[in-house]
Amino acid sequence: MYISSLSIFAIATAFASIAVNAQQVCNGHAEFCDKPYDTLTYLLTHNAYGYVANPAANQACPVNTQLTDGVRGLKLSAIKSSNATTAGSTADSIQLCHTSCSILNAGAALDTLKIIADWVKNNPNEVVTIMWNNLGGFKPDAFAAAYNASGLTEYSHVQEYGNFTWPTLAQMIASGKRVVNFMDEGTDTAAVPWLLPEWNFVFETPYDNHNESAFSCVIDRPAQPDNPTEVMYVMNHFLYGTLTLGTTVIEIPQKGTSNVTNSETSLLKQAQTCTQTFGRQPNFLEIDFYNKGDALKIAAQLNNVTYTAPSQLQCDIYEASAASSQSGSSSSEANNQHVVMYGTTMLLCLVATAFSTFL
Repeated sequence: MYISSLSIFAIATAFASIAVNAQQVCNGHAEFCDKPYDTLTYLLTHNAYGYVANPAANQACPVNTQLTDGVRGLKLSAIKSSNATTAGSTADSIQLCHTSCSILNAGAALDTLKIIADWVKNNPNEVVTIMWNNLGGFKPDAFAAAYNASGLTEYSHVQEYGNFTWPTLAQMIASGKRVVNFMDEGTDTAAVPWLLPEWNFVFETPYDNHNESAFSCVIDRPAQPDNPTEVMYVMNHFLYGTLTLGTTVIEIPQKGTSNVTNSETSLLKQAQTCTQTFGRQPNFLEIDFYNKGDALKIAAQLNNVTYTAPSQLQCDIYEASAASSQSGSSSSEANNQHVVMYGTTMLLCLVATAFSTFL
């Protein structure tokens, strides 16, 4: 039987393609490649941008370090700058702050988005989720400007309203559209189709928890989702501590308890309860200080894969280095992250720092 050189080439190409597909890894595991996006559990860092030496910080290292360690979801809060009276629409209008920019100001969101875009570009087999709290009331064009300037737009996935059939991770990776963006308020998919209205696709469990017994598996936001059995869900699992000084009340993360909060006896326990309650595993485990406890291992366990722990997380290395080199000023995502504290706020934060060590 005669086989042309062209046929031999075609056969070789087909076999090479099969070999590549067999070796493909998606979000760190070959098993994830044929899984639809909405069937997996992702570790989501609460206020991912807040990692400076400040009692209001929810994490211990920058977003690129978080992603390198295995975090695949980033919760960000869009805030107006302290001196802004209205929400702007330019690429650098959105600030990343913890409730108020006078307590923790992580700088322009654009700086952090550039770092995320760079990480995504350099890690072509990874699917990442960004969730926005639009506390500043920004219009979609402000996010579009920031995403365009950062380079993230080209990676952003579009999911049509009412379509609960999500592509597999392999399909998202092949298309190049492997960043999923949700926002709680103020979306307009006609204007910015990739900025998805969170409550159309996701619900969340209660977030304002102050002790271990407060964690629950009830739908908190939105109060009555349109399709509760079809959408994904965020399981909020982090604790606030409350510090009251006179008439001022501030909430700060309970860093001192994070080893327990992120452990199997707490984080996994709530995940198992929610799985039973909602009939499916949590899609997003939203936590503080992900490098403490067993969060990465628990996410893998929920996804039925084995977590191979490194000798040391990159976040732990960063945190140790930052602690040893701390000289009173904070470093940032783009070397300009800063903490702004004035007057009584400085005193409150100093007291809160001491208070948080006992939480």
